[in-house]
Amino acid sequence: MTINPKYLIYHDLIGLNASAKPKAKVNSEIFLDIGTIIDESRNILITKKNHAIKKYIKKDYMFRIMIPKSVEKEKDTCVEINGEKIVGLPENRLRSLKKKKWLRK
Repeated sequence: MTINPKYLIYHDLIGLNASAKPKAKVNSEIFLDIGTIIDESRNILITKKNHAIKKYIKKDYMFRIMIPKSVEKEKDTCVEINGEKIVGLPENRLRSLKKKKWLRK
């Protein structure tokens, strides 16, 4: 199943590769590779890279997440997300998407 980049903030992020840059460095354009997301809590992303586990506070970072394509010929998609958009539990983010779709009808 492929992930639509438009709905990535409502999706479970575990297993995806990510890069991040601190929001405090506004002028910096460099995203540092933080590895694979192995767990997610309400306010923290936990990543693993080279057997090192690190924690990142969601609201303090901009994240660039790679979405793998299911078809071999296509390239991976890269999506930039403000960390404040993904604060909260994954199941609660999905509920908010369902509410938004329900209210539009």
